[in-house]
Order: sequence, then structure tokens, then C-alpha cells
Amino acid sequence: MYCNFSEMMNAIQTNTSKKVVAVAAAHDHEVLECAAEAKKEQLADFILIGKTEKIKEILTSLGENPDSWNMIEEPNDSNAAIKAVELASEKKADALMKGLLHTSVFLRALFNKEYGLVPPKALVSQVTVTEYPAQNRLVLITDCAVNVEPTYAEKVQILNNAVSLAHRLGNDCPNAACITAVEVVNEKMPETIDAAMLSKANERGQIKGCLVDGPLALDNALSVEAAVAKSINSRVAGHADILLMPNLCTGNALDKSLRYFAGLKTGSAVIGANVPIIMTSRSDSAQNKLHAIVLSVL
Repeated sequence: MYCNFSEMMNAIQTNTSKKVVAVAAAHDHEVLECAAEAKKEQLADFILIGKTEKIKEILTSLGENPDSWNMIEEPNDSNAAIKAVELASEKKADALMKGLLHTSVFLRALFNKEYGLVPPKALVSQVTVTEYPAQNRLVLITDCAVNVEPTYAEKVQILNNAVSLAHRLGNDCPNAACITAVEVVNEKMPETIDAAMLSKANERGQIKGCLVDGPLALDNALSVEAAVAKSINSRVAGHADILLMPNLCTGNALDKSLRYFAGLKTGSAVIGANVPIIMTSRSDSAQNKLHAIVLSVL
């Protein structure tokens, strides 16, 4: 089981067969800087789709030889996104990465039924993976970027997506905590009802591959001491591997807090489609963007 991003990178570097990432609208300095670092670390190869003259100019400024990169000329953002999706559908790319274009344009191409990258009943969701040095392990937080106010049924899918990622990270049965502000069911707080339903569904075998408990507040989800202080008897409390957020606003705030308050190393993955999707924020550090590539390649 991986405990940090360095272990993931080492595992990828020992694999002689490199994955290929198709980058839509790749004419962006930050995206290319991240791609150059990933290529240098032998983590992945790239197909750069966009304004090739601009791409070459940026690569040269980064000390890269443009001739060593695979490029496709496509100045139109929408067409660039479609080309990236097309490459993935043809198995010529193993992952998709958003470059300098609007998220809506990128996602519209991804959900194009002609290419079949998103199964009909699938839900695409985002997972933030963070190193938790206090306990030398990884914690997954979802959803911090895609689904705004998920319903109970959508939370089931979001949780299943996170569980599948945890399995790929070597955790065969992750502990999932349904995060709310309190540890009791309160009819005035619908998220606590969803949490209780998710917990019972897991108990009855409707949600598999993990242990689910909730409602749990963040402190007793991560801290054994907090759980003991509040007399919570649970195998998940104090040992949560997955934090299922009640909504995007809460998840996004926690995601940003990890970096800006705590300075923790993070990476994000967008999963649920037939290929992993790399959609980093422009404010993400180069290191966290590299971690996003690592997660998607892994």
C-alpha cells in the first residue's frame, strides 16, 4: 500500500511501458512545465494538442527540445478537446489532461456519446489525495471540484469512485467516513441522514469494498482521541482513509486548506470515465500538478 507520492513515482518509474497523456490546448506555460517535469522523471509521455508554434516557444523557454515532443496542430479549443478524446477512444492515449481551455469545453468533449468514454450510468467525480504525515498514510477526500450538491444516489457513486482509487493505491478495504458537522442524525441537517443511509447500505452489503460510517465530524473521523472523547465506538472513527464530503463547497474549502494552511502534499484525480482525467487548478503548485499526473498514470 502506498503511503506517499514518492512511493507512487518510484513504482511508475520502474515500469518500462510508459503511459501516454493527451493534453488538450497544450499551449500553456504551467501545463507544459508540469509535463516537462513528468517526462524528465520518466512518469509519462505526452501528445500535445494545440497551437504548435506557441507550444514550441514555451518548450524552448523551459530548456526542452521541441523536436522530442509529439504535437498535433489544432488552434481551436473545442476541436483540441475532441481530438484528445478521440485519441483516448482509439487507445492511442491512456489519460486526458486539460490545458488552456474552459472546463465546460473540455467536459463537453469528454461526455460526447460518439466516443463512449463515459459509460451511460457513470458519474464522473473528483478525488483529492493528500499525504497525512502524522499517521504516515494517504487520505482521500471527495468530491472537491465536480459535483456541487450530490444526492444520496450520487454520493453512492462518488464513494464507489473513491473506493476504486483506494484499491489501486493498495488499500483493499478503505475506511470511509461520511463527513458532517455533527456525529448524530439531525433531521434539520439532510447530510446527516444521507450519511446514516450510506452507513446502513454498507452494513447491508449494498456498498462493497470498504467500511462506511457516518455521520462523523472531521475531528473524530481522523483522530482516535477525538472519537474516544465523544464516546464513538467505530472501526472507521480515527482511522478514515476516505472522507466523503457533504457537498462541493465543504470539500473545496478543505482541499484548499490542506495546501494553504497545512502545507500538505496533494494531488487530484477525476475518475468515473473509461480513462483518468487530469484537471488541475491554475493556482496549484507545480508539485501538486505533478502529483495529479502520477495519480492518473498509476
